[in-house]
Amino acid sequence: MAAPVRAADGGFADAWASTFPATTLFLLLSALLGLFVLGAAAVALVRANRRLAQALADRRRDEAIMRSTMENMAEAVIMVDGRLRLTSFNQRFADITGFDPAFLANKPPYAEILRLWAGENRLPDELLERAMQRARTREPFRHTFEHRGRDYEGKHVPLPGGGFVRTISDVTEQHRAEEVLRDSEARLRQLLALAPTAILVSDARDGRVLFVNQKAAETAGLSVEAFRSRTVFDFYLHGEDRIRLQQMLNQHGSVSDFELRLLRASGEPIWALVSAMLGEFGGRPAVIAAINDITARKHMEDELERAREELEAANQQMRRANTELAEAASTDRLTGLANRRRLEDTAEAELSRSRRHRHPLSVVLFDVDWFKSVNDRFGHEVGDAVLREVATRLGGQVRASDLLARWGGEEFLLLAPATGLAEALALAEKMRRLIDGTPFPVAGQLSASFGVAQYNGSEMFSTLVARADRALYRAKDGGRNRVEWAGEDERVGT
Repeated sequence: MAAPVRAADGGFADAWASTFPATTLFLLLSALLGLFVLGAAAVALVRANRRLAQALADRRRDEAIMRSTMENMAEAVIMVDGRLRLTSFNQRFADITGFDPAFLANKPPYAEILRLWAGENRLPDELLERAMQRARTREPFRHTFEHRGRDYEGKHVPLPGGGFVRTISDVTEQHRAEEVLRDSEARLRQLLALAPTAILVSDARDGRVLFVNQKAAETAGLSVEAFRSRTVFDFYLHGEDRIRLQQMLNQHGSVSDFELRLLRASGEPIWALVSAMLGEFGGRPAVIAAINDITARKHMEDELERAREELEAANQQMRRANTELAEAASTDRLTGLANRRRLEDTAEAELSRSRRHRHPLSVVLFDVDWFKSVNDRFGHEVGDAVLREVATRLGGQVRASDLLARWGGEEFLLLAPATGLAEALALAEKMRRLIDGTPFPVAGQLSASFGVAQYNGSEMFSTLVARADRALYRAKDGGRNRVEWAGEDERVGT
């Protein structure tokens, strides 16, 4: 065939057209298109075959998983399709029902399975018909039945595409446990009802009364029936007691002898001792409480406390009276100073301390000069007033460690522990000036004479006072209104 020649003016297309006729060209294009369509169809077919193979593999895998799952379930399981024919079962179903696995493997109608079941268990025809009607239902249900001395629970679950799944569980032990629990709870109720202590059981969630015995009802002032319509929250006098009791229960699980205030139905408050624990009652979480009414005991305790307080007040009053009596027995009634008895008792102790610790001790004995003339001129009342004034002027000036006492008549004695002669002379001079420095009411200007003696470490108190008394007389013989000391002729003051 000669090669196409490009025309001088028509170009390459005109040359192609002149070489091949139109029919030949059409046939050639059609053949090419057919080959393309066949290739695409072959590719699609290969892909479809692959998808089908994958789907079959997935289905076989899913069936294997389902079969493994069913065989490993504790429950007996069967699956029934929309035509009510058995499609699959596990060994547990054959074991429980006693059906031959070969019979079940032939996928018999569900009605035939039910007839065999009814025959073995001697079930009436109407029960069989009712079971078939329920098998056709589109609603799930469950029921319990007995078979060969065991208790079972069946569950019926419809499938979306028709048919259903049925499971059977052996609940014999559960039913026996429930029966034992019911018997135990019945015995517990009987025991609690007869208990001499008030027993109350409430729902742990909302406080609703679940059980109450006669004793608790009597304590609350209600009937048992009326009590059961209440909640425990109605019987707390203080809400914080309820909160605190609940917190302790949550933390420890039980509470013993929790003292709180409760209310009777009448509104009367009572004292109660509550012991409680968390538990279960009637299948509900519960608080089981024993309540002991201690109102009478609390009243007795209150009365005993009042009696104790009254007794303590009486004892205090008695102690005050004894103190007053002791003070009266040791106090000069006219001047309020220590009396001679108290001074002598104190002196014995101070002399003993002075000997033991070798501390100095001195006494100052003094009296009011010309006191008899005061009584003669102004009367004994003025004389008594002079003695009281002397006690007032000197009592506020002596040291805390010293003891100033009325020795007798117009005589006074100062016991000065831990005090040497020189310091005692200074004290005497101070007291002399306090008396002499200011005139007395009514009696006018008065003075006093003083005798001072220091304890020698071994003499008796009476000897020490006798030496001070001799010094006092020297002061009087020397002109009064002066201070003298035992065994010396020196004078202090004028």
